[in-house]
Amino acid sequence: MLIVNLNEPSKTIQVKSNAEINSNIVAEGAYAVDKPDLTVLVTFKHVAIAPDNHEQLDQLLSLVMSTLGELYKSLVCVRLPTMFDNQIDIDKLEIKNKISWFMSVKNDNIKFYPDNRLKPEQEQYELITDKQLILNHSETLVTMMIREGFWCKPWDLEEMKNRINSATHIAMILDKINNSPCGFGRLFTLKTNDTIFGYVSDIVVDSSHQSKGFGRIIINYLVGMSVNNNEKQQNHDVTLCLQCANEGTGAVSAPKLYSRSGFEYIGDIDNRIAIFVNNEYYSRT
Repeated sequence: MLIVNLNEPSKTIQVKSNAEINSNIVAEGAYAVDKPDLTVLVTFKHVAIAPDNHEQLDQLLSLVMSTLGELYKSLVCVRLPTMFDNQIDIDKLEIKNKISWFMSVKNDNIKFYPDNRLKPEQEQYELITDKQLILNHSETLVTMMIREGFWCKPWDLEEMKNRINSATHIAMILDKINNSPCGFGRLFTLKTNDTIFGYVSDIVVDSSHQSKGFGRIIINYLVGMSVNNNEKQQNHDVTLCLQCANEGTGAVSAPKLYSRSGFEYIGDIDNRIAIFVNNEYYSRT
């Protein structure tokens, strides 16, 4: 029987073969909790299970997802080591990725466009990435989010501030003439010595500012913060994921927006990325 040990202060996770002191380590890695967004990211640096041992992989994934899901009442995203990419026969696993609108991409398919930025004729607008500056607009920002994002309806000002503060990277497009936000997005990442696992969320553009490329600019900025070529990150394995809008006008436009950056639906990825997601315990109550 597998046992999960969580070290809350260091946010490390270890899965052992049993509760005995000298039991074998089956898997170990790290996890991060985005409390406002109710999302848990898990990345394993070591898994002592063969990719074709589907029974043990099922046990590992099921236990990790249920343990963290129940503890944090959150969506749980698990990234296995890249050695498992293209190696697992997904059809032989009992555990399934049931969120059909979940999308992901890894670094060899991520598309970043250095020149995708505001145009000279768009001088009325500014891309802001400083948290404090964005917090200064939190009241008007939450109004826009509630109006435009179907999942944002229950939000209040405190929720907006918490989401701004908890993000690893954040972007807002400001209409400088009217001093009002017209686009927003955030990225929460789990970073280890050699991996970056990121979750993109809350991508919204004001309906009165659609078709100006703001969504592309926000996504491109967030993607760029994950794959920039500084010395500390150039050797990292990067995996990004998100939940695409599955209702409203975003259900049509969002897939095109994310696909442009390389994201694919989890059903189309098959076994090319060893990523697993579960929302069974996700709850806002």
